[in-house]
Amino acid sequence: MSGELVEFGAVSEPVEDIADVVIIGSGAAGATAGRVLTEAGIDVIIVEEGPHVPTEKLTSDMYTSFKWLWRDMGLQVGQGRAFTPILQGRCVGGTTVINGAIMHRMPKRIFDHWCEERGEGGVLRYEELERIWDQLDLELSVGTAPEDTLGRNNTLMRRGVEGLGLRGNSIRRNVKDCQGSAHCNQGCPTGRKQSMNNTYVPLAIERGARVYATCKAERFIVEGGRARGVVGRFLHPLTHEPGPTLTARARHAVVVAASAIQTPVLLHDNHIGRTSGLVGERLQCHPGAGVVGVFDDPVDMWFGANQGYESTHFWDERMKFESVAMPLEFGAARLPEVGPELMHRLGEYGHLAIWGVQVRARAHGSVRRNLFGRRSIRYDMNDGDIQLLKLGIKRLTEMMFESGAREVLPGVHGLPERISTVDEIEPIFGLTDDPRRFHCIASHMFGTAVMGLGRNNSVVDPRLEAHDLPDLYVTDSSVFPTNMGVNPQHSVCAVSWLAAEGIADRLAGR
Repeated sequence: MSGELVEFGAVSEPVEDIADVVIIGSGAAGATAGRVLTEAGIDVIIVEEGPHVPTEKLTSDMYTSFKWLWRDMGLQVGQGRAFTPILQGRCVGGTTVINGAIMHRMPKRIFDHWCEERGEGGVLRYEELERIWDQLDLELSVGTAPEDTLGRNNTLMRRGVEGLGLRGNSIRRNVKDCQGSAHCNQGCPTGRKQSMNNTYVPLAIERGARVYATCKAERFIVEGGRARGVVGRFLHPLTHEPGPTLTARARHAVVVAASAIQTPVLLHDNHIGRTSGLVGERLQCHPGAGVVGVFDDPVDMWFGANQGYESTHFWDERMKFESVAMPLEFGAARLPEVGPELMHRLGEYGHLAIWGVQVRARAHGSVRRNLFGRRSIRYDMNDGDIQLLKLGIKRLTEMMFESGAREVLPGVHGLPERISTVDEIEPIFGLTDDPRRFHCIASHMFGTAVMGLGRNNSVVDPRLEAHDLPDLYVTDSSVFPTNMGVNPQHSVCAVSWLAAEGIADRLAGR
């Protein structure tokens, strides 16, 4: 029996519904849990704060994408010595709709570290994750972009990496027959990216799930000391005008999959995790910065895989390099000029390549509510993280010149705006370790509802069930004890899949 998708404006009275399991969030974690549970014949409700945006309504301009797909119109920031943009989606499909479609398996050394430090082994097994990754690869068409749609931004990076004798590879992405439209950040206009809005959410609906979009979960329903649903409210996706309430009852379990930023706020508001005091703490991420290269021949970033080439050669040194095709609205912010000079420089936009470095940072931040009741994200790279970032920028600069760039824009306050030789990047190491010198963003958040064996040092157990509230599960990256140094989408899907299998087995009495 087919389910349905309900949004703000479609209902005028309070809505009540009941299912076996209620899932909060429809991104990589939530949609994957919905896929697994509905396959097992379990009745599911999915509650999603953001709107559903059909493929035919996706546009190429970033303003429209920011408005409909991105959290806080792309203006969500972590506050520290600098303001660091923290990039997330807020729509049906979550961040999978706007990310670069990169699918990396969790490094075994990261998993082993979790087991050694926090005792996750014995429940989460790496061989089980590998089984699930194999299945995800099949279902989500994970593979590299064909050479004819790879695009020059990616092939130039390949030239630079290989020319320096480094290890690199085409990125494995969840895209079926990529057309090289380079619109991943705006939502795939052809529906080829196998993001959750194109795959597991519609699959769950086909199997009977009800999806309540533009509905913000606010309060858990607790009966008999167990999680038994959630109360939320429909909100206009742009004005946030309040609409009717939703009471979604769960016969057996509630799954929270709202991200490492939103999940801890919801848990804290409902007094979950107070025993450990770790809800909203230990926020970790991958801060990154981009370097711009100017080439004599056209690069045309608007064609090709949005992010199609990478180097993990220096992963042991806590850094990873990726190509990053940026639309004009993004790229213009990375150019140093203003006014008429900026207009002149935009004329050469087709000759620009942009590549980035992401750092496996050691810094910890937090997510809380401030005195005014608003979400507050605190994050500040430490000096060691900034020193890694400096080295990463130098290496990107070397790659750019090796691939044939005539000049490079390092984007670092205290250096020349444009340099024409590798030697000109060396003064970066004499600059103070101040994050305000860099054009940084943060992506891939982790750790704000950490898993572990004991209620005094973790929020959820290795089955991802909350220590403080039975039948409440958290399956997003907030449970990850550390960051990983690679893009987490594939790992989030696999961990949520495994947790959902556990829930299904329990309901089946196995």
